[in-house]
Amino acid sequence: MEEIYQLLIICPLILIASMIDAIAGSGSIISFPTYLVVGIPVHYAYGTQKFVAFWGMLVSALRYIKNKKYELKLVMTFSILCMLGTYIGSKLLLAINEKYLRYGLLFLIATVFIFSIIKKYKPAKRKNTIEKEETKTAKFIKSLTPRKKLVLTVLIGLIFGLYAGTIGVGATSILILIFIKLFNTDSVIAAGNARIINCLLNLVAMITFLLDKKIMFAIAIPATISSMIGNYIGAGLAMKKANKLIEPLLKIIFLVLLVELIIQSIF
Repeated sequence: MEEIYQLLIICPLILIASMIDAIAGSGSIISFPTYLVVGIPVHYAYGTQKFVAFWGMLVSALRYIKNKKYELKLVMTFSILCMLGTYIGSKLLLAINEKYLRYGLLFLIATVFIFSIIKKYKPAKRKNTIEKEETKTAKFIKSLTPRKKLVLTVLIGLIFGLYAGTIGVGATSILILIFIKLFNTDSVIAAGNARIINCLLNLVAMITFLLDKKIMFAIAIPATISSMIGNYIGAGLAMKKANKLIEPLLKIIFLVLLVELIIQSIF
């Protein structure tokens, strides 16, 4: 009976989170707190989230592979490095006491939410200022020797993998930005690279939590179906440029979830 109650809350919110993720990214700031709000322990919430995220990301990654919108060499290099970092991050999460992990997550989620509001009202940079910054970045990357570029790639791969295996919020968007800014990759190819790599990272994290028996399949399977439906609808909305409708919805739902989590933690 309890699982039915949990699914009545989880499935609609995961569907909305997936729609948002397909349109503007960062849907995980809704999906992950949802598992906590219905009373799922933190480690099980992480494991279930990674299971759902893998299958949703797999659908997207296969579309990019089918259309050959990726760079094999860059994907292989980053995947190996990032998967190592993700494995370490996932094991680290399992080792942290659930009580402290919950408080840390509350702080992190609140910070992400506040930042998303603040950046909305920050004054836009002048066009010529942005162009100068891009020129500096391009010059810096070009000035590196092959050995330094390799070291930079290794460091970025490991650090990003560690981030994806622990926090993971906005991981796809961050990785796309890395490919565009640091590796001068076309935006479509960068998106393909990011989706494929994140799919593999979610697989590593999912297996890690699976081996530790921290996935609630009775919740994960229905949530996965909701996620796939949400991604399909979100893709259609993205084509119609419905971002203005989705973004306020994201903030309202997220704020309600955050307040509920704080109340649960205090009482």
